[in-house]
Amino acid sequence: MAKDPICNMDVDELGAGYMTHLEHETFYFCSKVCQEEFERKEGIRRGEPGKKWWQRILREPKEKPPKCH
Repeated sequence: MAKDPICNMDVDELGAGYMTHLEHETFYFCSKVCQEEFERKEGIRRGEPGKKWWQRILREPKEKPPKCH
């Protein structure tokens, strides 16, 4: 099981319909809404070379996750 990085739901990797590959990692999502939110946030931060995805996410103030379930 993987955790959706937006809403923290458990997602089964084998049956996941939504996933994104970024920086040699695969992220799994419970819905298209969570996937799009993650990709939108990552698109804003891609200009920070040398930082891991979690370093960029932890810098930003926490926002409420979308209501996907």
